[in-house]
Amino acid sequence: MEPVDERAAAMDAQATDRQSYLQIFDRILLTVLRAEAHLFSDGERVILSAFSDLDRHSRYLYTRLFMRKLAWIRVSGLKYGEPMVVEQSCKYLSACAPGAAAFLQTEADLGDCSEALALLAVPELRAVAKARGIKQLTSKTKEALCALVLKSTKQRTVTSFFQKGSKGDTSKQRTDALVQDVLRVTGAVVRLNPVVAELFERLHLVFFRAPVHLGDDNSMKFAVLATIGQLRFPAYPVVRSADLFASREAVVQFKMLSEVGHAMGVLLASPVKQTEDHEKGWELYSAHRHAWAAHLSDICARPDGAASGGADAATEPDAIDYWRRHLTPGYALARLVERGARFAANLKRFEDEREILESLLSQTAYRVGRRGDWYERLALLHATHLRPKRARGDAQALDQVAQALAQARAVCVRALDDGHVNRVSLHAISRQLRAIESKLGLGADKQSAHPRLCLEWRPLPSRTVVGVRVRGVTRRGPSTWIGDDAVPCSVEQLALWRYKSDGYDGLHSENALATTLFALLFWDIIFHPLPGVLDTEYQSQPLDMTSDSFYSSRRALIEARLGDIAAGHFCRTIRDVYARECGAECASVSWDLACDQLLAVATCLGGRRLAAVCRVLATEYRLKRSGFPDLCLWNAETGKVLFAEVKGPGDKLSETQQDWLDILIASGIDAEVCLVREPEA
Repeated sequence: MEPVDERAAAMDAQATDRQSYLQIFDRILLTVLRAEAHLFSDGERVILSAFSDLDRHSRYLYTRLFMRKLAWIRVSGLKYGEPMVVEQSCKYLSACAPGAAAFLQTEADLGDCSEALALLAVPELRAVAKARGIKQLTSKTKEALCALVLKSTKQRTVTSFFQKGSKGDTSKQRTDALVQDVLRVTGAVVRLNPVVAELFERLHLVFFRAPVHLGDDNSMKFAVLATIGQLRFPAYPVVRSADLFASREAVVQFKMLSEVGHAMGVLLASPVKQTEDHEKGWELYSAHRHAWAAHLSDICARPDGAASGGADAATEPDAIDYWRRHLTPGYALARLVERGARFAANLKRFEDEREILESLLSQTAYRVGRRGDWYERLALLHATHLRPKRARGDAQALDQVAQALAQARAVCVRALDDGHVNRVSLHAISRQLRAIESKLGLGADKQSAHPRLCLEWRPLPSRTVVGVRVRGVTRRGPSTWIGDDAVPCSVEQLALWRYKSDGYDGLHSENALATTLFALLFWDIIFHPLPGVLDTEYQSQPLDMTSDSFYSSRRALIEARLGDIAAGHFCRTIRDVYARECGAECASVSWDLACDQLLAVATCLGGRRLAAVCRVLATEYRLKRSGFPDLCLWNAETGKVLFAEVKGPGDKLSETQQDWLDILIASGIDAEVCLVREPEA
């Protein structure tokens, strides 16, 4: 009976799986067409309607194929039901409904040799190559085998030269012959129709408010996991906005530009020495540079001042409007252009990079949180890359150097005047300014005395912990040390043991402790139903959580809550939200932290200091969700709390870490750097 039970359980699981995928896919289709059908053409709505009319298994099969990469697949390899049912569904999906395109392509549409060969495993490739007279196939990789077979299709056969009244076998005939050879091995194959797949990608973009790339881990996978009970999202009111996208053309443009930006991001990951990839990225930018110039002219000419009105807008509706621009073609274009500047830097096209950065700084409609980085790079360009390298003894060159440095100084002053520049960038730009003024030979009386100058961080207390480092291990990754129990451990764990000997309880929590406390205390505000930020039930955070407008659009609610925390009203909130929401998927919340630990830390901090930490996260969540000190240490008996950033040999503080330590000390919270060193050091 046991095999029967296992088979029944497997069938039940498969039925649940099929129901879940269908449930999500159908919900997406119904939800979008109910309120946002105007974002699709008449012909596209016919295709979507035809999909709804398909039988359940055919729709299920399409949803599973949609979540895979756009590639040819053997029908015999599709394990989404009984083979005969799968074959029948493939026939339905590849048949054109009246007035609609086919959902799948079949082997009749396969005409590319490279795509055909990609279907074969290495042994099958060897067999095909051997049948075509290719020798020395042993130990060849799949890539090499494909190259040999493709090369054979470019060569005419010997007999073709002797055929009377004929020009012999053509390139197309040889290609068709190879495809048929492959299909004799694979049997029937299918692939998503790219035109229809693009339509469904756009449908999902409109539903999830984010681009969907075929084959990637996307929002639909998380929705399915939630449906089958493997994930739980917070309970919040879903308030969809029917006017988030202006038109069908806007959605099409936004999706296209987002895909170009995504491709550029992939190319940027290549090492700088791989210039071919960076040249490709530059070409992608160059194809859109005129569109960016035209868009800048357009927004600057608008009477509504769309070129300005950034994240710190005076009113909450203005801040919400700023967030909504994230889903416009202009925002996707701005991100694309910013990546173009990075390609220009990698290719040493410094004049092009300067022009791009100036164009980005000429507007505050998009990506205002990046302005500090743009100013830093622009000042560096003028001070270093856009001036003569050797000017000694050359009066004209020396004059050009002085002009370039003066321009760099002017850029730094512009940055200090710009209210969008954050604390970390202010420190970097202030140091740049002083270095430039030193090179210009300006005395103290002529140096800038701007009120936003941030030249020095507060002095940081430090302590040194001595430990024994494990030798003979790989140098890559974190160093390993001998712990108190003689077991190898991380540098943070070693420091934690040393602090415990001073009477502290502690956690190696890094950012998790601060972001978890913030989320618990502001849970209802984070999930407050603003227009366009909680549009599906499958969100671990509002869509604008990491945007520059998160605080501005909730200013009144956040300020009231900060006042409550400062007044000491926070323990009950932490306890109640933790008990109610524990396990729910919420951004940057770690349920591994026990409620008692969180309450102990919050109590030791006290309302005023806890409110100061929360204010930083509320106003600059995107930047400050990282860089928090490694260790959180507290003593419940004395009420002391201490945060420590641990640094092993050769490790240095990042500016984000330095800024967090500076903020903590300024707020009256004990914080220090813990230097772990070997005895001889």
